[in-house]
Amino acid sequence: MRKNIYFTSQIIFLDNNSYKEKPYCDFSCESIMSDDFISQIKKRRSIRRYEKTPVEKQTIQKIIEVGRYAPSATNRQPWRFIVITKKTMIDDIVNVIKNEIRKILKKRFFLKYFFPSLKNEKTVQFLASTIVSEKDVLFFDAPVLIFVITKKRKFNDESCACCAQNMMLAADALGLGSCWIGFAHFLGLNKQWMKKIGVPKGYHIAAALVFGHPKKRPFHAPPRKPTADVINWIKE
Repeated sequence: MRKNIYFTSQIIFLDNNSYKEKPYCDFSCESIMSDDFISQIKKRRSIRRYEKTPVEKQTIQKIIEVGRYAPSATNRQPWRFIVITKKTMIDDIVNVIKNEIRKILKKRFFLKYFFPSLKNEKTVQFLASTIVSEKDVLFFDAPVLIFVITKKRKFNDESCACCAQNMMLAADALGLGSCWIGFAHFLGLNKQWMKKIGVPKGYHIAAALVFGHPKKRPFHAPPRKPTADVINWIKE
């Protein structure tokens, strides 16, 4: 099947079908009470089980549009987006990432001097279990994968993190689930695949997010850790 690649402003879409080019859809948020907004943030959960139902392109564009309104250092808006909804390509990326992890584990006795986390046996076991799993434990069979990419410049990654959070909150408001995929950064080790998905030279993956219709949505957030709180409050 032929792969279609097309651009919409700063977005690249990779999927199975051809689409007629359209400009960004307008997205205006209705006024909501501040308490409702705070509740929306608190109830958002990372989802790791998705239905096969595809997500409409217009909905994906809404999510990205909200991301584009995130704060950024000196208003650089350094983010660019690569959207993949082609299932076979997502599956291929899973295999590429597993292969990159496999290479790291083979060289871990040397690499552990540069990456101390490889000295931790639990970390090594976790990575090993990931590459042998027959299930998609990387992207969880989500129908939408979005890479937020940026150039290497001070505070660009922090700005993209704000963008990614906006996108996940927007997805929740639209009834979708989302999850930030840390393992996706291993794709950056494969220059051939970075080029294949359309990452321009000089750019790297700042965030990888999956979206889709949740199979099950948690009712309650886990209790907040006592240590993850204010440790000092300096007053007048």
